[in-house]
Amino acid sequence: MIRTRTKCDSSLLEGSDVEAIFTATIGNDHIDLKYCESKDIKVYNAAGCNASGVVQYVLTSLFVTGRNKKRDVFKENLGIVGAGNVGERLAATASSLGIKVMRCDPPVKKLLEECPDYFSHKKMVERGVDPSLYPDRQTLAPLDYYSLEQIADNCSAISFHVPLTEETKGMFSANLIERIHKGTVLINSSRGEVINEFDVVKMRDKFGAIISDVWSGEPHINTDYLFATDIATPHIAGYSLEGKINATVYSVRNIAKYFKVDSLLNYSIEVPEIVYKSVTLDDSLEKYEKVSILMESLFPVMTEDKKLRDNPGGFEKIREDYKYRREFSGSFINKLLEIIN
Repeated sequence: MIRTRTKCDSSLLEGSDVEAIFTATIGNDHIDLKYCESKDIKVYNAAGCNASGVVQYVLTSLFVTGRNKKRDVFKENLGIVGAGNVGERLAATASSLGIKVMRCDPPVKKLLEECPDYFSHKKMVERGVDPSLYPDRQTLAPLDYYSLEQIADNCSAISFHVPLTEETKGMFSANLIERIHKGTVLINSSRGEVINEFDVVKMRDKFGAIISDVWSGEPHINTDYLFATDIATPHIAGYSLEGKINATVYSVRNIAKYFKVDSLLNYSIEVPEIVYKSVTLDDSLEKYEKVSILMESLFPVMTEDKKLRDNPGGFEKIREDYKYRREFSGSFINKLLEIIN
């Protein structure tokens, strides 16, 4: 039973009696899947556990940056690279708020080309997948997905949500930076190595803002890249109370499946009620400014930015001491929609 800091590969597992690995995380790039498959070691992750927390991070950071830079976020064209558990939830939430989105996810596009109803609830149940644990993609078609080049050419903000693989490592580098419009906002909350930090620093004048929660070589981060960013945080985008509860729930259920403990297959934890801070909004403010203030009242992202900026060497300690925040609730989203509409 692990989290991301435990690297599961041959150096750890060779000669052991390990039969299954349960990671309480959304990703599994810290696990050598090919090695595990060769040794018949089963791997279970908590897919989607902190997806809503990451959505909150991206939108809060985007709106706070908008307020700081006097950019109306509702006029952004948001490119989402990686439209899986996190990216699709971001697309749905941003769209519901009135932000135009473009998705880029070649593997998902290919699945839909081969089987148009791949994400229908019926097909998911047939594959042994619980549709309630995944974003709803039943209305999407191949035409809803664009190439990475189209994202670079057409989007004023680009957010990355891909796993770290040989294909995605360094996928955003000089050749794509040259294509983006001057003033584009870059957001990375996936894995640090997806971005070529050296190229971003070298071509900093192309960007309107840079928001980064993840870094190459964590916890030892590139301070040149840190000082090029507008919002910098120590890999805490998914650190919400709801995300941690979900990780626990999904992991217990995975263990229950593996060991055939039927009484725990539907294990759950009651989520505490959220107590909101009272916020007064000046009627003279623009809509995007009001939304920014409300979002930041739930997640003061600039407070976390200051902690890391003041002490880059304390990355791991700051992350370890982070107090889990609460996510957007349905009532909170409704409040935002009242302001927007």
